[in-house]
Amino acid sequence: MKRLLALLRKRDEIVPGPARLPIALGAAVVFALGVTVISVLIYDLDGSYKLDLSRPGFEIQRAEVRSTGTQETYDTMSPVSSAAINSFLQEYDKRVQDLGQYGSFSDQSLDDASLQIGTH
Repeated sequence: MKRLLALLRKRDEIVPGPARLPIALGAAVVFALGVTVISVLIYDLDGSYKLDLSRPGFEIQRAEVRSTGTQETYDTMSPVSSAAINSFLQEYDKRVQDLGQYGSFSDQSLDDASLQIGTH
């Protein structure tokens, strides 16, 4: 215990009281910059940037991802008829078939080919 008290007294001699706040703030800023640099390096090295289409330079890819507006709309004011039901069921079956191509969720669903990363 005496060693700890001696160490604390010695620390007071090393860093004077008025300089503690600027040193602490400087250390916090250096730590924050270091963590930010490390996170950006990880973001770049592991390929996560490929998933972020909001970055500048990805205008073409963003345009490809945008909806084509092919969703069919239905008249909600007219009475329900067999033609309207058949039209809806055809659209529904087409969507179910498209979704069926993806298969179940598994590890293979997350590989680059499934996510279409790097295929441009």
